[in-house]
Amino acid sequence: ELVTPSVSPNITAERGKQVTLDCDVSSSLNGLSIIRMQWWHDKLLLCSVDSDGNITPHKESTPSPFHCEYKHGQLSLIFERIVPPECGKYTCKLRSNKGMRSAATWVDLQEGCGNVEDSSSGDKHTCTFHHVYPDGDVHWFHGSHDVSDSAKHSTTKQVDNEGWLTVRSEMEMEHSDKPYNCSLMSTKSGRYIGSTLIQVPMPYTDVDSNGVESQGHLWTFLCIFTTCISYLLS
Repeated sequence: ELVTPSVSPNITAERGKQVTLDCDVSSSLNGLSIIRMQWWHDKLLLCSVDSDGNITPHKESTPSPFHCEYKHGQLSLIFERIVPPECGKYTCKLRSNKGMRSAATWVDLQEGCGNVEDSSSGDKHTCTFHHVYPDGDVHWFHGSHDVSDSAKHSTTKQVDNEGWLTVRSEMEMEHSDKPYNCSLMSTKSGRYIGSTLIQVPMPYTDVDSNGVESQGHLWTFLCIFTTCISYLLS
């Protein structure tokens, strides 16, 4: 009778949290002798154990640290954390005196982004989403109006060496009493996974008794300038 290993169910990992995948073959089966057990990620061999329980790790192409443990017919693959390239199919392969069998499970990451930044330069305002998973599209709103299709809006994307995505979007904004909202929508689920509000205040103005407007900051400058001249002449 062929013996099939049992593996952990599919996992959706929290970012930054440890992930453990177990592959188990009951050692109580009469006459079962394990020759080799292995954990694979797609076509990449991660670790193996021989009939004496000796573990051989293979770490050449993994972005984040991992190790394997073996005890009583169970080979565990343990990641300190999961990064995007490590999502996907994991297969446990068993070779025993009763034949060769395998079983697979899947690992994914929770949707989200690490943090959001916003910055301004003149009339151009930028929002940047860091450590994004999975991919996302930026939507801009002014009040309740979606202005994402505006020609004044542009978005760039970049992948870092751990596979995390950085999404940066720039919008040329007009002064308004209503804030702009920059939101990132997951291309996988259609949910918003990050957002930030950007306020572009109206220019400050003074109105004199004749109804003439003047820039407040200009008056401040003139007052300071006049004080400095008076001080120098005294």
